[in-house]
Amino acid sequence: MSAFEPEVESLRRLVRGVRGISLKPIGIGAVDAAVGATRAIAAARPARVIFVGTAGIYGRGKAATAAIGSVAVAGELFCVSMAALRGDGYLPGPMILRVETSPELRLALAAHVPGEAPPPGVACPMAITRSESLGLRIAAATGASLENLETFSVARAAKAAGVPFGAVLGIANRVAPIGHEQWLRHHREASRAACDLVARFLELAPAAS
Repeated sequence: MSAFEPEVESLRRLVRGVRGISLKPIGIGAVDAAVGATRAIAAARPARVIFVGTAGIYGRGKAATAAIGSVAVAGELFCVSMAALRGDGYLPGPMILRVETSPELRLALAAHVPGEAPPPGVACPMAITRSESLGLRIAAATGASLENLETFSVARAAKAAGVPFGAVLGIANRVAPIGHEQWLRHHREASRAACDLVARFLELAPAAS
């Protein structure tokens, strides 16, 4: 699954004619992604769900910039409310605000990531964060290093259906005022990096650059 077609298009060329693999753009943002994922799971009845997308990275300086174009396999996922962070609102106790990707699927996907860095946490707010200081605040509150709008919702849909879930995210930008401009320049490269990893996991040829 992906939020929209460009994030999965390089993988689509590889799976054409391959039985047992279905690719589905499900919608941008938490609400449409949840609805789209639920519908797609009900229709396909998959053995597992892998979300492929792009992410922004929290932080500043060379370390964050150097990560653009790299790929990460998600670990913990966090539902984030800006109002709750500011103290202007609260999330009721029964709400599920943290989930984990499937340990087995996460381990299998991470075997194709260079190095031995632990799978990063991913914060999933309703809106893309433009403020670097707010991004750092989200990172401090959750322990997440990446931001993506849809991953938490898709994970919840997969959990409700009893399907193992994993997420592969290409890093396209820093979370900062220049984040959108960076995303426009890098999102296709970041998406290809994520698709390449999934292709290796599925033992397909690497996606073409």
